Amino acid sequence: MTKMPKKAYHYDVKILPERPKKFYRHAFEQFRVDQLGGAIAAFDGRASCYSVDKLKTDSKNSEVSVKDGQGRVLTYTVEIKETGDLEVDLNSLHNYITTRIFDKPMRAMQCLEVVMAAPCHNKAVRSGRSFFKTSEPGERQELEGGYEALVGLYQAVVLGDHPFLNADISHKSFPIAMPMIEYVERFVLKSKVNTTTSLENSRRLIESFLKGLDVIYTPPKSFAADSRVYKVNGLSRSPATSQTFKHESTTTTVADYFGSRNFKLQYPQLHCLHVGSLTRQIYVPIELCQIDGGQALNRKDGATQVANMIKFAATSTNVRRAKIMTLLKFFQHNNDPTISRFGIKIASDFMMVDTRTLRAPEVEYQGKRMCKPRNGSWRMDTMKFLKAEPKAHKWAIVYHDTPQGRKISYSQVSDFERQMFTHSKSVSINLEAKAEIRTFKDDRSLDECFGDLKRKQCDLAFVIIPTFGASYDVIKQKAELQHGILTQCIKQFTVERKLNPQTIANVLLKVNSKLNGINHKLKDEPRIKNAMFLGADVTHPSPDQREIPSVVGVAASHDPYGAAYNMQYRLQRSALEEIEDMESITMEHLRVYRQYRKTYPDHILYYRDGVSDGQFPKIKNEELKGIYAACSRVGIKPKVCCVIVVKRHHTRFFPNGEPSQYNKFNNVDPGTVVDRTIVHPNEMQFFMVSHQSIQGTAKPTRYNVIENTGNLDIDLLQQLTYNLCHMFPRCNRSVSYPAPAYLAHLVAARGRVYLTGSTRFLDLKAEYEKRKIVPEFMKTNPMYFV
Repeated sequence: MTKMPKKAYHYDVKILPERPKKFYRHAFEQFRVDQLGGAIAAFDGRASCYSVDKLKTDSKNSEVSVKDGQGRVLTYTVEIKETGDLEVDLNSLHNYITTRIFDKPMRAMQCLEVVMAAPCHNKAVRSGRSFFKTSEPGERQELEGGYEALVGLYQAVVLGDHPFLNADISHKSFPIAMPMIEYVERFVLKSKVNTTTSLENSRRLIESFLKGLDVIYTPPKSFAADSRVYKVNGLSRSPATSQTFKHESTTTTVADYFGSRNFKLQYPQLHCLHVGSLTRQIYVPIELCQIDGGQALNRKDGATQVANMIKFAATSTNVRRAKIMTLLKFFQHNNDPTISRFGIKIASDFMMVDTRTLRAPEVEYQGKRMCKPRNGSWRMDTMKFLKAEPKAHKWAIVYHDTPQGRKISYSQVSDFERQMFTHSKSVSINLEAKAEIRTFKDDRSLDECFGDLKRKQCDLAFVIIPTFGASYDVIKQKAELQHGILTQCIKQFTVERKLNPQTIANVLLKVNSKLNGINHKLKDEPRIKNAMFLGADVTHPSPDQREIPSVVGVAASHDPYGAAYNMQYRLQRSALEEIEDMESITMEHLRVYRQYRKTYPDHILYYRDGVSDGQFPKIKNEELKGIYAACSRVGIKPKVCCVIVVKRHHTRFFPNGEPSQYNKFNNVDPGTVVDRTIVHPNEMQFFMVSHQSIQGTAKPTRYNVIENTGNLDIDLLQQLTYNLCHMFPRCNRSVSYPAPAYLAHLVAARGRVYLTGSTRFLDLKAEYEKRKIVPEFMKTNPMYFV
């Protein structure tokens, strides 16, 4: 970037009419050539443009004409004017190294983001920061249900020792461009459409796919009209033969209307698409419609779709690297006139960085028996859990007994009981020799069953979730919000088909934690004494469910090893990033800590998950303020270290070498740390890969330290963070980020479970009060949520 000018100019762009926005770029491009004399300017596609030359802002005739995909001419007026803060200091990208922690040259970075995107828009479909290349015939990667997976180039300008372009690949599902009849045949009916085919029974499936999608309607030749793009609302109520609408002064059916204009529908018995404005009756026959290509949707993928996508996307580091290089060659940034005018050139290969590998901690079990993790995991073999409650626990097995659906046999249930008892003894969990085996038929009888087990002081109920019937969410709501009884759910399919020693061992890891046991601790004593490990996460609803609140999950340790945790959850307004109620949450965690440890913590190590870079100051000003306020209320002044856990970035490490039998995806070793070159020189920041990636390229976690009143040394903090990745109670592996943050994620997920079945949330405080966990249960089994 040595040839980059010292400044650029930032202009406001106004384009009218406001719809359709998808042709704004074409309109601006036309305006740039006609009115700006071809001056080089980078346009963001909405309302801003940047140029290293001063632009004319006094164009008289600012009307431009562009063609849409169907050849129709659209007319726009384009105006540009200087922004209030016209000059962008590009020099700040070189001298930011000496500036304060949060004073990043944001304006210069925003300018470069727009510039770097210039070559991508004409060749690809944009979604977020990624540009997806549409598939060529013969190379389509179909998922299911009418979707395909496209590979895109993700790019972002990031700051390290220098400004860097962070390039990666991303994957997203897109609806396949195809005629509607083909969609119905291949993905709905799985058979050919004929003159007797009806869509009545497939309505829900079709509408869930089509709603909000753009389709191209091509009128018959006899209409002598151009094709049109419409947004789909759903299917018509009736088939074309009986679906009526008002035409001029008469009411007619869709089929008759087309017949009157010399076109006989081939499939008049099919429903039509209701398109365009919801208030108008525009019905178009399915046979004349085609799904438009390249539509980036804000939708949640289905479970099978996700599984297929993961299979497609999981590649070794070498393959991923090659894919990135192929996409960079395809977009040819260095040949783009806009990028060249800004004096930018992209290097032809990846950055080389120095790495360090931290030593994995030894894991300690009962009787001071030790285990050494290898490549991110370890085996318990004949080890017993470090601590388990000595009393024999009363336990029950509850299963669904119904004539409908597939019923589990009693012999399978008693086999489950026998295996669970035998294996629990071998790891030192003390269960009574016999479980009480109970059945339930519906939600009401499940209620009665839980009530009865509670009266009998049952310590744990294994609930076999039926293939059809009561769901996990209903079971957890009844057990934890109504009765206060500890449950361990297991799917009927797992009991019938997958009941092997490994499965039972995994279930017992959770059971021991729920029953206040400690599975293991680390041999290395924590180097900061009397510390409370705090983890927090906020889960937001998907973009199409904005009426559902966000759920806050906070977990805090209350033992000397960072192994036993308690939880708090809250509801807050949708999409709010920072936790509003941090003071009361921290008060509760401090109270529990004192109850167990007979003292308050000297250190609070706070791992905060789920925060974007721009939100760091808010976390510092609001959440940390809440933590300090709670400490002040109980009269303590602990040292606070706040570490932001960032997973949503696209930095990847590609080691030299080839995949091997022990490392088939050629990833870096667990414990690999990078804290130079690609991190901000003035911020306490590091990347760490703490886990072994089971499939695909390992994603490092980035840690940003935004508060450190105890002046913890960076080496100590890195080792402590790595150690905490070995303390997740659900598995004998080192996980990808520290246990407190991982457990907070489980807490937030559990909070979301409590919302299932409700759609209206008017008063969040009242809604939370209705969903409070039984207090006595929280006290007796603080880790019930694992």
